[in-house]
Amino acid sequence: MSNDFRACKEWINEVNWDMIHEDAVTLYLEWGNNNYRDDMRSPVTRSGEYSVYFAIDTWGAPKAVLMKMDNYGSQVLCSKDVPDDLARELRNDIKNIKGILGLTPPIKAWLRQEVNA
Repeated sequence: MSNDFRACKEWINEVNWDMIHEDAVTLYLEWGNNNYRDDMRSPVTRSGEYSVYFAIDTWGAPKAVLMKMDNYGSQVLCSKDVPDDLARELRNDIKNIKGILGLTPPIKAWLRQEVNA
């Protein structure tokens, strides 16, 4: 996978900067067994709808991943290593937590600059 967001240029304008991975899973994959019901973001129950959002993958060295979630699951569209200073700050905050995490404010600011959003 490319360590560059230029490979995903077609998706950048669709980024939902407020979406987090947990909400995407709830909206697209677990809509039948939760109370995630409000007028702003009702669960997705039809095929063809999706969200594109950034998350942080901490299974290895922290990297920003551009994700696409639909009712069939998630797909990593592209990724980029988080700069060393931001990665160090993130690791200090999360200790040894491994997984797909939401963006921290400094990483979100860096990503917005990277994609010129």
